[in-house]
Amino acid sequence: MLVTALLNLTVGLLATILVFTDTLRRDLPPRTQVGWIGFVAAVSIGGSLTVALADDVLFRLWTAGSDPVIAVTPLQLLTGVVIAGLALSTLAVLTYGVGSRYGPLAAA
Repeated sequence: MLVTALLNLTVGLLATILVFTDTLRRDLPPRTQVGWIGFVAAVSIGGSLTVALADDVLFRLWTAGSDPVIAVTPLQLLTGVVIAGLALSTLAVLTYGVGSRYGPLAAA
C-alpha cells in the first residue's frame, strides 16, 4: 500500500509540476493558472492517492468476478493500482492541454 501511494504521489506531483511550468511558460493569467494547477493537482494527486489507499476495495472488486480458486497476485494488484494512478494523471494533463487551448476556458 505504501509503495503504490508513493508511486502514485510521485506521478501526480510530476503531472502538477508539468502543468505549473506550462502555465508559466504560456503566461496565463494568475487566476487561470491557479484554476488549472488546482484541477490537475486535485485529480492526479487526490485521485491517485485515493486509488492507492483504497486498494483493498479494488482487490475485492478485482476478485469478485473471478473464480475463487484463481488468486490475484500482489504484482497484478500493484500493477492495476499504478496503472489507475497513471491514467488519472494522464487524463488530468490532457484535459488541461485541450481545455486551456480550445475549450471555453482558453486564454484569450
